[in-house]
Amino acid sequence: MDQVNQQEGEQTSGRRRRVWLDFSRRNVAISAAVLIGSALFLIIERFLLVEEELTGLLPIYGWYTLLYVTLTLLAAFLFLVETDLPMPLRKGIGTALLLLVPLGAFYAVDIINSTRIFSFPTPRFFANYLCYLLVFALLYAITRRVWLTVLIGGFFFLFFGIANYFVVEYRGQPILPWDLQSVGTAMSVAGGYRLIPTRKMAVAVLAYFCLVAVSLKAAPTGRREVSRPVRVFERIAAMTVTLVLFVLLFPVNILSSMGVSVWAWNQKTSSEITGVTAGFFANVQYLMVEKPEGYSQSQVRALETSLNALEEPEALGSPEKMPTIIGIMNESFTDLESVGDMEFFPDNLPFLHRLQQRDNVIWGTAYSSVYGGNTCNSEYEFLTGNTMAFLPTGSKPYQQYVDCPQTALPALLKQYGYACTAIHPGDRDAWQRDEAYPYLGFDKFIAAEDFTVDRYGEHGLTSDASCYRQVIWEYEHRDKDVPQFIFNVTIQNHGGYEVEDYPTTVRVQGHEGEFPQAEQYLSLTRKSDMALENLIDYFEQQDDPVVVIFFGDHWPNLEAEFVSLLLDKDLSSLTIEDMMREYQVPFFIWANYPLEGEHIDKVSLNYLSGLLLRAADLPGTVYTRFLEQLRADVPVITAEGTIDRDGNVYQNGQDTPYDEKLRRYDVLEYNNAFGNDQKVEEIFKIGD
Repeated sequence: MDQVNQQEGEQTSGRRRRVWLDFSRRNVAISAAVLIGSALFLIIERFLLVEEELTGLLPIYGWYTLLYVTLTLLAAFLFLVETDLPMPLRKGIGTALLLLVPLGAFYAVDIINSTRIFSFPTPRFFANYLCYLLVFALLYAITRRVWLTVLIGGFFFLFFGIANYFVVEYRGQPILPWDLQSVGTAMSVAGGYRLIPTRKMAVAVLAYFCLVAVSLKAAPTGRREVSRPVRVFERIAAMTVTLVLFVLLFPVNILSSMGVSVWAWNQKTSSEITGVTAGFFANVQYLMVEKPEGYSQSQVRALETSLNALEEPEALGSPEKMPTIIGIMNESFTDLESVGDMEFFPDNLPFLHRLQQRDNVIWGTAYSSVYGGNTCNSEYEFLTGNTMAFLPTGSKPYQQYVDCPQTALPALLKQYGYACTAIHPGDRDAWQRDEAYPYLGFDKFIAAEDFTVDRYGEHGLTSDASCYRQVIWEYEHRDKDVPQFIFNVTIQNHGGYEVEDYPTTVRVQGHEGEFPQAEQYLSLTRKSDMALENLIDYFEQQDDPVVVIFFGDHWPNLEAEFVSLLLDKDLSSLTIEDMMREYQVPFFIWANYPLEGEHIDKVSLNYLSGLLLRAADLPGTVYTRFLEQLRADVPVITAEGTIDRDGNVYQNGQDTPYDEKLRRYDVLEYNNAFGNDQKVEEIFKIGD
């Protein structure tokens, strides 16, 4: 190479040097950084769990070593190179990079995330490419620099692809458009997870460095003079491509015609078979909440007239006066033993199981709309009676829609004179609760920094026992002349379940030690069960009436092999019936006064507040009466699917015998959440 460069550099030949090595301080520093960083990663990699099937020291061998070292040396070499290529050649290289780098980004993101990219039909493959091309065209229109476009665009998609990998690992679903609003929340809990880079990520990063080096050295850099008309033309051309692609991908929605569609009930598999970025873009289609077909205020008024005839359902409880109402939504809490045939030793939920045997407890199986995360959606369904089934896939109502006073359980209870307090032992702005809670009717919000009792941790997060002590403190320091509603969202059982020094006290019988994450989760829930028993024992001793509703917000995200064994199904071939099992969570309503016990086989979270009002012997609204009537026919309505009274399961979007009733629900919910000045308040407030 030195000889070649020497020959190219000989001025006596009459030719200009086109390519040479430049050992300037900047070039050497960048090249050295690549070599040192790459070597450090290779060393550290030996002590990381990179491939799921390998543990301990990771051998470095074969194609990976060859590719890794080759890309490292190539990147280091390219950063030492300088060129003086003819401008037409530079422009040709620049154009090629602008067209090919989006393709490379597509391969990098999807290979990192192990999608089925190599089996994509041609239209679906091209659809993904167009999504990447849109972003790179926009960047070029803004920067008019090939190297900046490659640098920024490549970094953006690498970051997106790597982040998506970890989100899927620990939440079980890919990044969705609405997740971008909850980055702060995600960062606040990320410390509980082990973010271990994979070999695919390492290769993708090194390939990115090589492309950046090529774009810097061989493409137009902007240092050479280009006429103003040419610059304007390039920007206009790039922006035109951007706008055309935007219109095709969104208003026209060519993605669906090219084989890219969203499986709302299984976003992980949907992303794998459509492509990560195309799947993300396809979900953007559902960003806006559309009015129900034929929606109008007059239609809502007509519904009000017909619904006014509904009778108030019978009370389920008999308190002597308005009771203290305590709601507990427990993080990632579910009864796995009730879902499959597995047994755990010892029983991780002995108190819950004993409670379910009592004659004066309302209990059963509730269905959540989320899996592995997005706690705020479960809160929203419980507090408002609205269902996520009618909202865009991946919505986060607290962040997107609760931006003005809303009709919710706290607001209704305030009409009875209740003081309403929310407790969550996390960051005040997580899921924007600090903004949403006042709109829902809460008078006070106690976040982690506001606790008046000592907060103790379980695997790095505030324990349920600490939360319940705060609930008791609020109860003991209440104004006894004012009825209280206390809503506590716990955090103890939040993933990840990989804390090395956390004691395992519950084992999966017959598979001891095979599923450490599942066993750590089960051990955590055993602590939750103990704390719950202490809470109920305390309120059993109180003379004033108290009613407690308890439910889980969603499933934890555990080892895929464990879940497959639990469901007795291959996770890649789950039916909608199988999928719905992954959204089951236990609930119960207990009171220290006479309560009509009942086992409710299935109910979704949006119905629970209506049951709670009946247990507290508090008449509801026209809306809650409608929901109680609807529950008799369609007891489960979630973002994933619907289950009718006969146990028939319907995937969302599928026709059901109850579509007219569901359409009425959709109309009422839209008016409740988005009616604004056309909201028919009489439907959603306590009658005179």
